[in-house]
Amino acid sequence: MGFFKWKDQFSVHVQEMDHHHKKFFALLNKMYDYNKMEDGDPEFLNGLFRELSAYVLVHFQEEEKLLARAGFDGLENQKIQHQYFRDHLVKFRAQHFNGQDRIPANVLHFMRDWFLDHVLEADGQYGKYFADRPFLKMGYIP
Repeated sequence: MGFFKWKDQFSVHVQEMDHHHKKFFALLNKMYDYNKMEDGDPEFLNGLFRELSAYVLVHFQEEEKLLARAGFDGLENQKIQHQYFRDHLVKFRAQHFNGQDRIPANVLHFMRDWFLDHVLEADGQYGKYFADRPFLKMGYIP
């Protein structure tokens, strides 16, 4: 059982984005599990940070591209929130490379809380936008 639990209420009802969000939860659970290891390998943690950074890059680009194509009015707010998370991720990675071999609990909580707030609020808005426009979910994006 992971620290981060997916719930149906997190769904934005856009299958590709839900899949991305579940991947984020899996990465955060890997980080949490790493912290519970008695003798964690710092190289494993380096790999987790690389994987999370790659995920963030792809997910945010894909989400922003989807929202731009769909004409979603909240795109600029999405971009601001995405940049906020990227900035924190850079800071967390720097802390690790400066000698922290564990991920502080406050970092895990930040990631979880940011994700939940972002998905339930900002992403929830585009979930409603797509729900009101079923033709968008079916791939008919201009």
